Amino acid sequence: MAVFHVKKTSLGEDQESLVFKGKIVEGAIKKGMTIEIPVTQEAVIKMKISEVVQFDKQKDEEKKVGLVVTFKESPDDLEVLLELNIADEDLNIINE
Repeated sequence: MAVFHVKKTSLGEDQESLVFKGKIVEGAIKKGMTIEIPVTQEAVIKMKISEVVQFDKQKDEEKKVGLVVTFKESPDDLEVLLELNIADEDLNIINE
């Protein structure tokens, strides 16, 4: 298991994806792994990472890595996660 610290969440350029900007705290993270987002103490949303990007020009070390999740088939889920406004939070990344 890996841990990713999300500093900021934003809508992707294609308007069908979310980009979790932050840094890897523990382990290695790659495309195809699963992000676990706790919604309540009992409920967790699991999403596959479609892309891992590096923001080389980003001056803030806390936002150098981006985990991209695509929502082409589930636009309603995208709206829900945007409303959660995930920031300054550690998320577990698992290999499922």
